[in-house]
Amino acid sequence: MKIFTHILFTAFLFFCSCNNTSEEGIEKSISDFVQSSLPETWTYEPIAYSATDSAMSKVEDTKQYQELVEAQAQLDSAFIHDETIGYYEEMKELKSKFTPHYIGKKIIHAYLCSTDFGDSLFINTYIVGDDGDITRSNATSIYISSPDSVRMESTKKQLKQFLDEAVKWK
Repeated sequence: MKIFTHILFTAFLFFCSCNNTSEEGIEKSISDFVQSSLPETWTYEPIAYSATDSAMSKVEDTKQYQELVEAQAQLDSAFIHDETIGYYEEMKELKSKFTPHYIGKKIIHAYLCSTDFGDSLFINTYIVGDDGDITRSNATSIYISSPDSVRMESTKKQLKQFLDEAVKWK
């Protein structure tokens, strides 16, 4: 019985360490995702990950809302102001009736890439589903001059604090 319990406990620990929804599992999935999507000539250097937070759905992501925005934008570009008011009202009503629901975990990742055009700092937000798959991502990048290693260590710490706060912004 003691051996069976030991084997079961070991299997449980192995399963937990392989779980892609743990913080470490999510970070590894994101790192693998980034590396697999970069051109071969680019290098990847992870800088910081934020803490994870719950990601909730937004009315702006619904198909109905996006269709209203698109129709309203077409009327705006044609300077048909009177008809756009109806779309604004429909969007306002959708927002008031919308109930957000949990869609996964949100995490922000900052990393440096040496590209063919110079170094860039990327800051990406990812939504990771309960199955560990990345369901959404968006990216921002800026060109930077290559930082020296002493400055980079300080920058990493500051960036980590910033990302932890940023992931909590709603």
